[in-house]
Amino acid sequence: MKRICALLAAALLLCCVLPAMAGETWYCPVCGRLNDNNFCPVDGTARPADIQETTVENYTYTYAEPMMNFYTEYAYVTGTLNAKLATRTGPGTLYDEPGSFLSAGSRVTVLSKAYDQRNGIWWVQVDFTESGAHYRAYTGVKRFNGLNLNLIPEDQVIGSCAVRQSLTGYYGPGYGYRAIGKKVPAGIQCEIYGYATDGDNDFIQIEFYDQSQNRSRRAWIPISYAEDLVMYSGYYSY
Repeated sequence: MKRICALLAAALLLCCVLPAMAGETWYCPVCGRLNDNNFCPVDGTARPADIQETTVENYTYTYAEPMMNFYTEYAYVTGTLNAKLATRTGPGTLYDEPGSFLSAGSRVTVLSKAYDQRNGIWWVQVDFTESGAHYRAYTGVKRFNGLNLNLIPEDQVIGSCAVRQSLTGYYGPGYGYRAIGKKVPAGIQCEIYGYATDGDNDFIQIEFYDQSQNRSRRAWIPISYAEDLVMYSGYYSY
C-alpha cells in the first residue's frame, strides 16, 4: 500500500510539473529573438540555465496544403508622425531602406513592434499610402508622440522556409502593395514573421540576408513560392 501511495504521489507531482514546463520560451540576450530551443538559431547563444528545456510542436506543410486560420494578429493602432517617415524593411539600421515618406502630422497605421538589440530602441511596423503606392515598413518609435507600445504586439519568428525560385517581393501582404525592386534570391533560407491574406492569396513575411546587397531584408511573398515550410505552433490567431 505504501508503495502504491508513493507511486500515486509521484504521478500527481509529475502532472503538476509538466504543465508548468510546457510552452516556456526565452528571449536571447544577444539578438533579442524569441526562442524555444536550447541555443539561439541566430547567433548560437545558450539558453539561460534557470529556464528548463522545453519542446515546441511544429507544423510542416508543402506549399499546396491549406493553412487556414493561421493569420498573424496586428494592432491596427493609429499613430501621428512628429517627423518625416524614414523607413527600413525590418526593425533596424542593418536592413535596406525603402525611403522616406509623408510628413509630420500625417497619420499611419501601426501594426507591430520589434526591439532593436543592437541600438537599444523599439521599432514599429507601419502601414501607409503615399502617391497611390501602398507600403508596410519599419520606423523608429521616436517618430511618434504618445504611442502606447503596450497596445502593440511584438514581432515573433513564426516559421521558416526556403524560397523556391527567384521572385518579386512586396512591401505588404498582397499584390496591391508596391513591389520591391530587388528580387528575392532563389534558394534563400528565411525566417517567417507574418502570415496574412489579401483576400485571394496568402502571403508570408520573410526575413533573409541578401549577400548581393550586403543587407538584411524583410519582404512579403506568396506562400506558394515557399518550400521546406515549417510553421511553429502557439503563435497564431484561430
